[in-house]
Amino acid sequence: MSAIACAFWAGFALPAKADNPTWDFTAYLYLWAPALSGETTTGNSIDVSFSDILDNLDFGLMGAVKARRAKLSVFVDALYLNLSNDQNSAVGPGIPASSDVDVEGTVFTGSVGYDLVDAPGTLFTVLGGVRSLNLDNTVDIEVSGGSQRVSGKINNWDVVVGLRGTRQFSDRWGMSYYADIGAGESDLTTQLSLAANYKINNWDLVLGYRYLDWNIGNSQAISDLTFDGPFVGARFDF
Repeated sequence: MSAIACAFWAGFALPAKADNPTWDFTAYLYLWAPALSGETTTGNSIDVSFSDILDNLDFGLMGAVKARRAKLSVFVDALYLNLSNDQNSAVGPGIPASSDVDVEGTVFTGSVGYDLVDAPGTLFTVLGGVRSLNLDNTVDIEVSGGSQRVSGKINNWDVVVGLRGTRQFSDRWGMSYYADIGAGESDLTTQLSLAANYKINNWDLVLGYRYLDWNIGNSQAISDLTFDGPFVGARFDF
């Protein structure tokens, strides 16, 4: 069983000179501690804590890269995980119920941004792009001796629009934020993040919180899916 490793994305780069004719690249590496929550199409809730994810994670891998030239930027972020979880509950007095949830898949977000504000210590970028959610999901539900299996594939592409920015308070301390919203094959998808940055030599230590949510709508197994939790990571320019 492997430990979860994540890469967090948001616009954490310091402003570049507007007349810079070259591309600057930034890589993001970090550990994310998300909880998984949501709801199945049969009305059962999904609630998996970070410790449960660690216990049931088969594999997890995430990474992000940003390329920036003058006021334009391109950002790509990818996430892969494979996990399962068994839950026991009750649907009524003396009526036990159990559910076995298996989730495997990838999340990819790609966007193009334009800097509306590029001043010393402040960067504010508007962006547009796409997010893809590709999941194989299976939910086995057993209630009072009866059982039901609901499974399916989710291959959703959604258009997202949003903003990201940074604010430097000193030579070492700063903050970063990100928000987007979109729809398409999903009824609605949103992402939010807020982080504090601390510069150490030629890299930044990043501490923050990330929220990623879908109202799926077209799945036979899962209708709502949310990942949210704190993260710690690093940002490197190259």
